[in-house]
Amino acid sequence: MDSELLQDILSCSSLPSLPAVAVRVLELTSDPDVRMDELASTIQADQALAAKILRTVNSSFYGLRKRCTSIDKALVLLGLGPVKSLVLGFSLVTAVGKDDADGFDFVDYWRRGLETAVSGKLLADHCSLYCADEAFLAGLFQDIGMVAMHRALGQRYNEVLASVARHADLTRAEIKAFEGHHAEIGAALAESWHLPPDLVVPVKFHDRPTACPTEYSMTARCVAVGNLVHEVLIAEEPTEALRELYQRAERLLNLNEEGVDRLVREAGEAARELGSLFELDTSTMPNPKDVLAKADRQLIKMARERQIESFAVRELSGVLSGDKGRDALTGLLDRESFGKAVRKAFPKASEGEIDLSLVQFAVDGLSDILSRHGQQAQDELVLGATVLLLRVFEPMGGIVARVNDTDFAVVLPGTNRRSASDAAQAVCDQFGPGLERWLPDATDAGRSVHINAGVATIDAETAGAFITPDLLVAATSRAVQAARGAGGACARVFVPRSKAA
Repeated sequence: MDSELLQDILSCSSLPSLPAVAVRVLELTSDPDVRMDELASTIQADQALAAKILRTVNSSFYGLRKRCTSIDKALVLLGLGPVKSLVLGFSLVTAVGKDDADGFDFVDYWRRGLETAVSGKLLADHCSLYCADEAFLAGLFQDIGMVAMHRALGQRYNEVLASVARHADLTRAEIKAFEGHHAEIGAALAESWHLPPDLVVPVKFHDRPTACPTEYSMTARCVAVGNLVHEVLIAEEPTEALRELYQRAERLLNLNEEGVDRLVREAGEAARELGSLFELDTSTMPNPKDVLAKADRQLIKMARERQIESFAVRELSGVLSGDKGRDALTGLLDRESFGKAVRKAFPKASEGEIDLSLVQFAVDGLSDILSRHGQQAQDELVLGATVLLLRVFEPMGGIVARVNDTDFAVVLPGTNRRSASDAAQAVCDQFGPGLERWLPDATDAGRSVHINAGVATIDAETAGAFITPDLLVAATSRAVQAARGAGGACARVFVPRSKAA
């Protein structure tokens, strides 16, 4: 970036600076032989800071079994890293401030920082990474360059902020206006505070984690995924933000959708708790369970309205048009439309042009949910199962149907037996953990509700046996019974026996 501009920003007299206690803690902890009693006395000399740290240490976020009453005990119970993180975290809030001024939205700034920090730490802990404390601090520090640019450039920078609708577009706008961006400036400011490289480097690369030097890349990845958690929690319509989070979390940290959903819930709840301890405005933070539920509803609506560019839609467009032939609760195809879809896709499969797989899912125990918890609980479970099926099969070009109160079915033109079976088993594996999300108040659901899957495919091997669509559908029903016989919560495939010569 422009070196003169960088120097002008870093020399601005109104830039935030770390309090003396934070500077001293950094000096002490840079010594590998630091004396814990000296560190504790340094922190305890600032009684207000020590009190904030102890309140936070005793919060559910750290989950201590016994209440911690002193900084000495906190250092013993948690170790140096978490206590140092809290000292620097509280010091950063003090240095930067919390009150909106001159066009800079500090409520939004701190919400992003805190939700990212919490998410980053939770991710590192979940993935058994060494960098949980660094991810927390890097999440809090990541946008300090924005504050520096605001203080140094004033209205010029505020105009750039006002010109972008999403944080993801900010770096491009900053480079266009100033030939530099907040991540570079934030890293330079952090370096001037003598923060260690394991914080400075992730701050610089928090928007470009795959470009981060290998030694610090996992911290940068945790922060980048944490940013996407924040985007989900602030979105008016969170479905697309959640989809992006699923994709990036899997690519960067090998975290599956179930893990992402748990992360969003835990991070949202923890951010609200820590926000009050950091004396930040948490009034705009929603209940994360409500956010996930809203995303599920939107996914169902989008699946109903959106045209998926796939073989299935091109060939079955007549079946999919309008509300006629759809299930009233879920918006999926009903039994009659499912039959039409199978009959329309069948000729190409019987002639050997494509493979055609059908999957049937039977949910056992819905009547028990109805009798114990009422119609609303049963509907919530059905909608949850609908979302799960759409997530798994929509990317494959599958057409999902609800064929009766307890059964679903999927038409998969162009999908072979192995792929259909793997997808069906993935649904079975994810259904049980999903119950806690769909029915959080029904603690007995895991014992009483199960899903069973049956798969049948017409291909070159089975075309002689499946000579009608009805035989193919009947084969999936037989496979469902085999799944029940195997104990349930699994997928079974029906493959017709070849006739003896």
